Parts: sequence; structure tokens; C-alpha cells
Amino acid sequence: MWFKKKNEESVQKIEYFNKTWLIAWKQNLQQSERYKKAGSQWHAPILLKFQPVPAALASNQATGFYLDLRYGECTELRYATNEDEKTCDYVLTADQETWIDLIENKKDPTLFLMQGKLKLEKGSLVTLSVHRKAASALLQTAPSNPEKINRWSKQEKSVSGKKNKRAFTSTGRGIDHESTPMKLFQKAKVYGIWNPSEIDLESDKKQWSSLKDDEKEILLHLSSLFMGGEEAVTLDLLPLIRALSMEGRLEEEIFLTSFLWEEAKHTEFFSIYMTDVFNTKPNHEKYHAPFYKKLFYENLHADLSRLDTDTSPQAQLMAAGTYNMIVEGVLAETGYQAYYKMLSDNEILPGLQKGITHIRQDESRHIAFGIYLINRLLESHPEHVEMFENHLSKRLDDATNIIFEIFKPYDVVPFGLTQEWFLDYALKQFEKRSRKLNL
Repeated sequence: MWFKKKNEESVQKIEYFNKTWLIAWKQNLQQSERYKKAGSQWHAPILLKFQPVPAALASNQATGFYLDLRYGECTELRYATNEDEKTCDYVLTADQETWIDLIENKKDPTLFLMQGKLKLEKGSLVTLSVHRKAASALLQTAPSNPEKINRWSKQEKSVSGKKNKRAFTSTGRGIDHESTPMKLFQKAKVYGIWNPSEIDLESDKKQWSSLKDDEKEILLHLSSLFMGGEEAVTLDLLPLIRALSMEGRLEEEIFLTSFLWEEAKHTEFFSIYMTDVFNTKPNHEKYHAPFYKKLFYENLHADLSRLDTDTSPQAQLMAAGTYNMIVEGVLAETGYQAYYKMLSDNEILPGLQKGITHIRQDESRHIAFGIYLINRLLESHPEHVEMFENHLSKRLDDATNIIFEIFKPYDVVPFGLTQEWFLDYALKQFEKRSRKLNL
């Protein structure tokens, strides 16, 4: 490739975005088998825009790069002008530092969109999300410094030693009642005391029989996803509790006792509702499509059960990222909002509304604990930030695919739900939590 010089000093003096660099990128892109495969369904011109415009582009009177991409082939790659913004179907904007970060570290541009580092000025977010693998493969062909080392990808082994003598926190240093976990525990004792079996479902039973078939179907669909998801998070939380207990983090373990109890109640609520109101025992797993199974049957369990043998900071970050950031913070939060749009806006199924309100309130504490835990780990181990971001990118990919799966069986979704709204709300939830973590 163009940047392979004879001596190391010349390698370090790469000038991004000049004409030589641009020519090399076009050659790489045209020769990339990976992009040909990933981009085989993409057929639209795209503009990668800089704001502000760096010197290398300004000297060429350019605002960014224009790429004409047709079914895995790049027919044109050149400097872009203001006029190109009118004809391009997609315009993505970022500053020079962000573009270089994407190129050098081979990062997923979709994750940067979620974090607000990359802006979609023109085009469909849904379509771009469908083709995120093509976008990633496209940027990976851009020439970068070969000496750049991704030091975060090396996984460290747990070095925690075994304690020879047991010590009790309460009789030693004492319990920190002002800590975040204990404050959340106080809230759990007030707002988490509700009984699924005591929620009045009589009105729901009457209203359910009067709903249209397609309305019943979407409610069954969403509830089946939640019922499986709630059971999964109930089953998979124990390894995290054990890991934090082994570290002597009593305050965190105390809160997690309420956490696990609440997840069990959520599972109970959906089971009761399915039996008493839906009055049916459908094949719930028919709603569990491949990407749902990938996340809830495989990845969630794998990321949490790993803690039984590996309690390292990396393993804890991956577990909390999957559980709290993606499953609870993205998918569950979006699902609750979808219930509100269906139920509250139409003034139906008050018992389901009440149950969802209690569950969402519980989950807000769970997510808050997850953010606290991730922050604690990243502050102590900043060297794992990039590893964690890459992990979130993979799990976010699963989550967005689940959203596409939900809408696939329907030509028109009842209650006015749209895929665009669903995806936009989910991504905003992810962006909000990412900002709290300063990612």
C-alpha cells in the first residue's frame, strides 16, 4: 500500500486527506473484497463532510469526500463541493479528529452516530443502520498508520488474589449509607414494594376481547419478547452478584438483592397477564427471531456467566454493558415507551399500564446502578475504555437488528407504531447513557 515506506520515520509523517491519500483510498476500496460483499446492497452516493474543514481539504476547495457507491463498487471517489450536498442521498458530518479516529481505530461509524460524534445531516437513519456493515467496511479501506497499535484489544487475566481470612464490612469499616448503591436500595424499599398478583385485571379482560386481531397480535408479540427477556435477566444476574460479593462490595451486593427480587416480580407479572388476560398459551418462542435469540439466549448469558470464572474488570464491564446498557437501557426502555404509545394514548388495558409503570420504575434504578458500576470500573481502569466501546458497538448491533425483526412481519403496525420511531427512541436512549459515561 501507498504508506509502506522504507524507514519508520516516514511512516509517522502520514498526511491525511491530501490528493495522494485520496488516490490510495480509491485504490484500496476498489480492491476490497470485504467491501464488495458488505456493500453489495448499497446503491447511493454519499458525502463524508468535514466541519470545520481542515487545511488539506480547504487547499483543494473541498468540504469533504464524495463517493458514488453502486452494489459493492465505487465508481467515483473525489473531493466534494457544496454542490454535491444537493445531489447526495446521504451526508455524514464530523470534525477532522473524529474522522481520523474512525479510520485509524477501525471503529463502527454507527456507534459514533449514537454518541453524537457523527451527525447524519441527510438520509434515512433506518436505511443507514441496515447497511452499517457496509459503512464500517467502507471506512476500513481508508489508508491509516500501520504502526497504530490497538493496545486495548489484549485481554488481561484476573489478578485478584484469594483472601485467607474473612472480614465483615459492617463490623469493620462500616456500611457506607451515602453510597450510590445504598441510596438506590432506600428507593427500592419504597418504590419497589408492589405485588403483581394484586393488580386488578378485570377491565383488561373485558377490553382484550374487544380489540382487533392485529392489535392483539402486536401486544402478544411485544409481551412475549418481554416475558422471555425478564426471565433471562432474572436467571443471568447471579454471577454478577457473586463477583461483587467476592470483592467485598457489600453495599453493591445489598442493592443487587432488591435488583434480583424485582426482576423475578417482572417475570411473574408477565406470566400472570398472559394467563389471566390474554387467556392463551401461544407458542411464545415463535416471536423470538434469530437476533433476539442471539442476544437473549446466547450473548447475555455468555457475558454474565463468564463472571463465574473471570471476575476481571474487563469481564465485569462486558457484563454490565450487555445487561444494563443494551438490554435494559436500550431495548427495555424502548419497549416500555411503545406500551405507553399503544395503551395510554388509546386509554386501554389499565392493569397492563400499571404493571409496566411499576416495572419501568424498577428498571430505572437498575440502569442507574449499571451506570454507577461502569463508571466505577472505567475510572479505575481507563485503559479499558476502547475495549468497552467496541463491546457496546457489537451489542448495539444486536439490539437494532431485534428492532428490525419486530417490524418485519407487519405491513402496517397497529396503534401507529413505526420502525423509524422505534429505532430513533432506542438510539436516543443509548446516546443518553453514553454521555453519562463520557464515552
